[in-house]
This record gives sequence, structure tokens and C-alpha cells, in this order.
Amino acid sequence: MPRSTSKKGTGAGATKKGRTTTAKPKEKSSQELLVEIGVEEIPSNIMAAALQQLREETAARLAPLGIPFDPPQVYGTPRRLILYLSQLAPQQETRIETVSGPAKKVGFDPQGNPTSAALGFAKSQGVAVSDLKVRQTEKGEYLFVEREVRGEATVVLLKKILPEIFSSLDFPRSMRWNGEGVAFVRPIRWIVALYGGEVVPFSYAGVKTDRISYGHRILSPGPFRVADFSDYRKKIRKASVLIDPKERYDLIVQEMADLAAEKKGRIEEDETLVWQAAFMVEYPKAVCGSFDLSFLEVPKEVIIAPMKEHQGYFPLEASDGKLLPNFITIVNNPSPKSETIRKGNERVLRARLVDAKFYFEKDRKSSLRNKVEGLTGVTFQEKLGTLYEKTQRLIHLSGFIAKQVDVPGEDAVQEAAMLCKADLVAGVVREFPSLQGTMGKIYAEMDGESRSIAVAIEEHYLPRYSGGALPRTPIGQVLAVADKLDTIVGCFGVGLIPSGSEDPYALRRQGLGLIQILVADGSPLRPLSLQAAISESIRLYEGQRKFSAGRVAEEVNTFLKQRVASYLQSEGVRYDLIDAVLARKLDRPHVMVDFARALVRFSTQPLFGPLMISFKRAIRILPKGFSGEVNVPLLKENVEKELHEAIHTVNKGIGDYWTKGRYEQILEMLATLYVPLNRFFEGVMVMDPNEEIRENRLSLLSWVRTLFNEFGDFSKIVEGESSPKPEQK
Repeated sequence: MPRSTSKKGTGAGATKKGRTTTAKPKEKSSQELLVEIGVEEIPSNIMAAALQQLREETAARLAPLGIPFDPPQVYGTPRRLILYLSQLAPQQETRIETVSGPAKKVGFDPQGNPTSAALGFAKSQGVAVSDLKVRQTEKGEYLFVEREVRGEATVVLLKKILPEIFSSLDFPRSMRWNGEGVAFVRPIRWIVALYGGEVVPFSYAGVKTDRISYGHRILSPGPFRVADFSDYRKKIRKASVLIDPKERYDLIVQEMADLAAEKKGRIEEDETLVWQAAFMVEYPKAVCGSFDLSFLEVPKEVIIAPMKEHQGYFPLEASDGKLLPNFITIVNNPSPKSETIRKGNERVLRARLVDAKFYFEKDRKSSLRNKVEGLTGVTFQEKLGTLYEKTQRLIHLSGFIAKQVDVPGEDAVQEAAMLCKADLVAGVVREFPSLQGTMGKIYAEMDGESRSIAVAIEEHYLPRYSGGALPRTPIGQVLAVADKLDTIVGCFGVGLIPSGSEDPYALRRQGLGLIQILVADGSPLRPLSLQAAISESIRLYEGQRKFSAGRVAEEVNTFLKQRVASYLQSEGVRYDLIDAVLARKLDRPHVMVDFARALVRFSTQPLFGPLMISFKRAIRILPKGFSGEVNVPLLKENVEKELHEAIHTVNKGIGDYWTKGRYEQILEMLATLYVPLNRFFEGVMVMDPNEEIRENRLSLLSWVRTLFNEFGDFSKIVEGESSPKPEQK
């Protein structure tokens, strides 16, 4: 039978002080375990995490006990968390326990008679002296006792383990409702706990375990007895409950597709919203509703936002992408009353759409440009001033960046910067913050602003989440970088630096987004000097007297290096290769990323490991802080001259490669130093007694180090210490 394992706890066979155990399997049939925690409605947004915890905690607590079990399966609805193990052994494995005692020379005298130490050890373990065994250890011969320990019955252990599993589940918010003071996500109303078809007797939060479960709250609220998991699945389905979230998800998708087809429309793919619906119901039913055509006079985003964010409804679109006057909602009551439910949802949505339309029409009474002044009354950050002040910085910083990278349309960049935050004072955005940028784009287009400016207003918030879409237009890219850099520099300037899990201004996400934009293939911002942009951002803050420079540039540089490291980690780059390239100064992030990619490819070559060995040998010989010029006339030995010629050739040849960014070719040229470097080590004594010769030979090695250090700090690479040397030619 498969046995699940976990890193938590101390497993069978673990060694404790003076005691070891070895599992001794028993041939006994396994039984199934079924647990159902019946609760009041659990919020949909925490259901997935709760089920994942239930699975992981069960495995983590069973594995150390030496009880073979099949992987835990979990199911759940808003009213129940379900745990099922198809096979769980009836008791712990019998194990051989070994207890160490005193050294043999202490336990027995020279004549072989037991001393008080041996007698005391035997007595403490409940065995005769003749049962003591002698084993050779690293410290010498020691006395041991071996005994067979029979494992406890699983049903006995479950009485303790299951309450521990329940208590280990961590929720964003919990409730206390019982006399025992137990906290859980919602009040527990019943607990089914069956092992091998028999109730596991215990009490939790004042609720005793039983074999009684309950069906759908509306359609089949009565109790039913459970014999085993197969019986449970049949009866719970008959009681109008689908316990498998994936089954509910698939049913929702299918029903919505059928309804959409009836309306000759389509459903926008939104996996998050479907899962939200799946975790809100026990038996889903898709219901199609409609709304007044007059609402379609406003942009579809203004309709979709209240549908999704406030109601969890799914909008329908025509084949041309235009919104249809219909929506789909998922209800928990597949009954003839669906018509009443439909009308109720239509009334609720109408009220939301009336509000949204009101805000939109009010917003349109003034242009986006006229809203800019309103930013003077909106705080960006208490110590950093208003959004109007941020806008003024963005106008200058985006113009600076545009000049640095030669993005055409500097005036358009600055116009976009002036307008990019204006929609934050709009009523629609205040009601639906997720539409920031989107409404700015819509309002800009309605005002007659250029398409490039309107798109940049929306794009400057990108990426909105890790792995999200990046801005595609040059103006959008410039503005996105300026906005993120301004926020990062400002927060660091007033000491709002992320630490641990604390990052209230999402600086890590913004920093990673900034790096992603700067290193993207084909990005016009790749040539941007990040150091120059950081300095300009600091200058703008100093001009507004928000803070003085201090060490801000250095701290921001270090922070953004860490974001480059995160980006490279997401590409699967080894940590030591990342450390090597991050030793360089960060200026143009794409260079650092391209270095790392070239180094990854080079590290797969057979010569890579041996080359690292030779290079590390060279830098270990060099005294700390050593530098010197090679005096050619002092090169007497052929191996010295060969190494000097090889270094000179590499130094001369890589210049063009640096200019063209051909980093793999640079590494290939550095690799040509392997043979002459090895011959040098074998042919001369570097630390020659003659000071001039010694200094000259060290200067050769210093030149080698300089060539490698242009690429990164190769001393941080851990590979190569045991790699075989390639054949020298």
C-alpha cells in the first residue's frame, strides 16, 4: 500500500537521544476514513485554501505516526468540509525500538561482570542483564536494549489527531460561539467521523461525532444516516448536494454555455468568477436574466464592473464583442422557483446599473483635463503629498525617460502623464476602483484625445498582477516605468521599505513589473539607464522638499537588483549564476538578464566546470586588493608568454562582442584561457621568491580576473570543484 509522507513531525525510524525505532510492517487490511464537518455558510473566497490546508494537515499529522495511508482526498461546499482516505491502516506499524545505554567498558568490569551501570540500565528498561546487547558505534562499544513495540490502534489515535487537524486550519477570520472557546471559520453544526464504517467517538467545539449528515439547506434539509463513503455519495447527491467543487465548476460552465447559445451570445472566460460561484452553492443552477437596453448607452465596462464585482454575475457578449442586454447568475436552488429568482436578480442589478450610469453621466459633465485640478485634494501618501504633486513629477520624469531612450513623441508622453491619474477623482472609479486607467482611457477618447495618449493612460498601470500583461505601446511603457519608479523612490525616501511579509504599497510587485518592462524583448526602454532615472526621480522629490537624497539611490538599486533576481528565478536560473551576475552594478537590467541567460547556456558546456576550477585557483592566489601591470620583458618562461598572449587576444577580441551584446561569444573567448592558464600553473611557481617576477605573475592573474569580472563575480559559482579536467590540446 502506498504510504504518504510529510516533512512535518518525527517519522518512524527517526533517531532521538539514545533511542531509535525501526518499522516492522504488519499484514492487516486497511479501512476507509470519512470525515465531514458541517458548518454554517463559509465565504467562497476562502474555500479553496481551507480544502488545501485540510489535505496537507491530514498528511502531515498521519505520516509521522507510521500508519500507512492513501493520499487524502478533500471535497467541500459552503456548508461542509469533507475529508476522505480510501485506505488507512488499522494500527501503527509494529516497530523495533533501540535504546542506548552506557559504554561497555563502564557497564562491565575487566572480568566481564556487570557493574552497577549495566544493572541500573537493565532495570530501567525492564530487562535482564543477559538481554543487553553490545554494538560498535563511532564512539566505541556501547550497551543497547532492543524491544518490539506494538503500535496503537488507528481508531484510538484518530480521536486525538482529528481534533488537532480541525484546530490547525487557519482562516483569515474565525468565530467563537461555543462554551469550549474553540474558534473556527463558522459555527460547527454536525460532525461525521467514520473509520471502517464505525463512528470515531470524540467531541469538538461542543459537537459530538456521529454518522448523521444533512442535505441541501432548501431542497432537502433533513438528516440521513451514513454507512460509508459510497453510501454517503449516493445519499448526499440524492439530497441535492454535489460535494466535488470541480463537478460544480464544470456544470456551471456547461449550463452557462447552453444559456449563452440560446441568446446567440458568448460568456467571457473568467475562471476566478466561476470558482467563486462554484464555492457559493451546493447544487448550481444557471439562470439567465436581462436588463433595460438603455443601459447599453454607457461603455460596457461600466456595466460589467457592477455585474462582476458587486453581484458575481456573468455578462453576455455578441460575436462582435458588444454587450448583450443579458446576464447569467448562478443560484443554489435548481427548482421551479427559478423565475422568481431571476426577477429578483434583475431588480438588484437594475439598482446597481442605475447607480453606475448616474456616476458615468456625472463624470461626463467635465473633461478629463478638467479633473486634473481635483487631484490636489487626493492624498497619494501622507508624507509624499497629493496625487497632483505626483502628476507633476510624472510629467517631468516621463519626459526625461522618453529623451533617454529616444521614444518619439515626448509631448504626447507628458500629456499622457498629466492625464493618467485624473480618472481617480471620477465617480465611476471611486465606486469601482478596478476600473482606474480603463475609465481614464474611455474618457480621454470621448474627449478627443489621441489614441496613443488614451491607451497609455490605461497601460501605465500594467502589469496589474504578477504575470499580467505588459504595456505594449512606447508611451504606455515610458509612463508605466515612470509611475512605478516614482512610487518606489518616494516610499524608500520616507522609509516605507518592504520588510518580511509587509509590503503595504506593493513595491515588490511594482518593482518586478518595472523590470519586466525594461527587459522585454523589443522594448524601446532597454537602453534606459536606470541609475540616471533613479537620480532624476530623487531630484524631483527633493525639488518638492519631500526628502533629501541620503542613501535612497543605493537602497533603491539594491531593491531593484532583488527584483531582477526574482525575475531570473522565475525563469529557472540557478541561484549561484544569479549571484554571479548580480555582483555587477545595475544600470540597464536587460544586460544583467542577458548575461544570466548566456551564462545558463554556457554552464551546460563540458568545459564550464573545469574552467571555474582554474579561475577560482587564480583568484585564491591573488592577495586581497592586488592590482598591477604586466611587465612583458619579465616574462621569461614559455607558459608565461603563452598566457600573456592568450589574455591579450581575448582582451582585444571581446571589445566588439561587448558593443554588439554577444555575451555567449564573450564567454567562449574567456574559455580559451583554460589551457594556457592550467599550463601556467603547472609550469611556474607563481609566488616566486623574486619579488619582481612574483608581482608580474600575479599581474597576469589579476588581468584574468578583470576580464571575468566584467561579466560578473564568477567566484560565487559553486559548480566545478569536482568536475573532471578536459584533455589539454
